[in-house]
Amino acid sequence: MTAQRRRDPEWREFERLIARIESDAGPQGLIIKSPDRLRCKLTGRLREVDASIRVKVGTTEMLITIECRRRSKLQDVTWIEQLATKKSSIGADRTIAVSASGFSTDAVIAASHGGISLRKISDLTVSDINPILGLDLVMFWHKACAITGAGIRAYRAGDDAALEPNDVEFVLPPDTDLFAPIFHHTEDGSSWSLNDVWRKVQETLNPYSEIGKGEPPITRTARIPYPGTVSIDTPYGPWKLGHVFLSMAMWIEPEMISIEEALKVSYSDPDGSSVHRVEFSSQRTQDWRISLQAQSDTKDVNEIRFGGNWPHNQEQ
Repeated sequence: MTAQRRRDPEWREFERLIARIESDAGPQGLIIKSPDRLRCKLTGRLREVDASIRVKVGTTEMLITIECRRRSKLQDVTWIEQLATKKSSIGADRTIAVSASGFSTDAVIAASHGGISLRKISDLTVSDINPILGLDLVMFWHKACAITGAGIRAYRAGDDAALEPNDVEFVLPPDTDLFAPIFHHTEDGSSWSLNDVWRKVQETLNPYSEIGKGEPPITRTARIPYPGTVSIDTPYGPWKLGHVFLSMAMWIEPEMISIEEALKVSYSDPDGSSVHRVEFSSQRTQDWRISLQAQSDTKDVNEIRFGGNWPHNQEQ
């Protein structure tokens, strides 16, 4: 059962969400890892936890583990007893047990005696969210491109003149597979694709400079020289490569995520205290997100914790 759950991406994302909530709810300096593997003090073997939190209190480092269950039934005392035993064996100072369905009365009692903190996570509607988190939408900007031509020029010793894009001898067919390894290094045996060439151009140059967000595409051509140690596959057989002229149409386009599309959850403890969290996630790039989190009853915008993961220093 455990191995099957680990292969389920929804479970992994659920566990990472809990880790993000705890990170934003805690003080600065938390070190959170999801999942994590900790050494059992009894057997010496590594045991996996859904997430771990390490934080320094004074000069002492505390270890808190997080275990999650996304099941439809109330979690009973058996799971809590299992977690208490596991907590002791791995030397955790505390364990947070998170359920999407809540806990039985016996489970709550057992948790209070076993060093287990209980949390329940549930979905919210737009109308349920704390109004200070009611951002209407978030806009992500994505770099986009389309190849408009790839010209090649055969290698010639001493051919170092400032060549122009029309100084090519052959243009790759429009149906060329961009991911096919058509380039081959004749000395080390490595191969790469036209897409790899484009990625290298982006690493070396700044082809998107001066391209405004939401503006029409701009076509630019990069000239990539090769020193005679690379061949390229063509319909006429391999050529010793001298230059590639890669022409790309480039633009920066928006992706809008509305509050209705955003993830909206409440994260509460048995005492009734809860935080509300809203996450706007890009559908195109899975690891881009912007989050807002605050106590469910706060009215102070200064208490909002902002987080996320996106390329802050780029044009996206």
